[in-house]
Amino acid sequence: MFEDSPSTRLSASAPLDREGPLIRRPRPKRQRTALSFEIIPPRPTDDPGKIDELIAGLAAYNPDYVSVTSSRRSEWLEGTAAVISRIADTTDLRPIAHLACTAGTREELQEWVRVLIDAGVRGFLALRGDLPETGLPEGYLQHATDLLNLIQDVQEEEAFHLAAGKLALSVACYPKGHAESRNLDHDLDVLLTKQRLGADFAITQLFFEAQDYLDFVEVARMAGVRIPLIPGIMPMTSLKRVRRMGELSGLEVPEGVEKQLLEADDEYEAGMELTANLAREILDAGTGGLHVYTHNNLAATRDFLDRIGIDTPD
Repeated sequence: MFEDSPSTRLSASAPLDREGPLIRRPRPKRQRTALSFEIIPPRPTDDPGKIDELIAGLAAYNPDYVSVTSSRRSEWLEGTAAVISRIADTTDLRPIAHLACTAGTREELQEWVRVLIDAGVRGFLALRGDLPETGLPEGYLQHATDLLNLIQDVQEEEAFHLAAGKLALSVACYPKGHAESRNLDHDLDVLLTKQRLGADFAITQLFFEAQDYLDFVEVARMAGVRIPLIPGIMPMTSLKRVRRMGELSGLEVPEGVEKQLLEADDEYEAGMELTANLAREILDAGTGGLHVYTHNNLAATRDFLDRIGIDTPD
């Protein structure tokens, strides 16, 4: 992912000389695994009963929160707000909303933050979003760090509405590196900036090997990152799905993963076992939780959680 460019880090936040293998400090396995899910708003033409079934099925696990995405297929933030209103009306789930700089001008984003708070949101995942070929238009925020400041400005205005509470602020992080990063140091500097600007936790983009996540966390901690870095896990239900998500994330699917899925008699079974093994290795290393990219597939989500021993509470 990273270009072959030398480290440019000169700040005191990088005490680690990364020549040679990392020596990871052992961490005890957690007694309780934190759990969260990502939900994709349906298209306007989709059967509304399916999203209700998904929400109810995920709520049965009593997750710590659910994140709701935003995309063109679901009419952008209108679809996000509609799903969050549905969640608030029918469950006790705690929703956070994806919000991207690409969603509108500064003024439009401020209004969307208010709309989403009214819909029941008590947290945001602040993203830059995929850049159009011509770049972001004039009047748009250019970075997720700008969006963090904007959300907190609206939060201050809405203090009475929030009962003087605080919105949870989350951001993305990249164990295999952001496609536009020069090197790992650049990625770490951006993550440290997000932390200084008030990010409470970060959710990783996709990765396919546990070592990538574990090494990333270790280096980030040595660089001064203290917020939780929650691993995002996608159930690998097919090679087509894996390749597509790798393409969208700017990642190469590891040769070993491709080989196992290509040679498997049962592609779904092989992919789900790869996913379960990935999660087990992360949890066994002492990681405190998982964020599951459900792709609105309740059956696959349940199957994955069954394989790693996470059941619905009695």
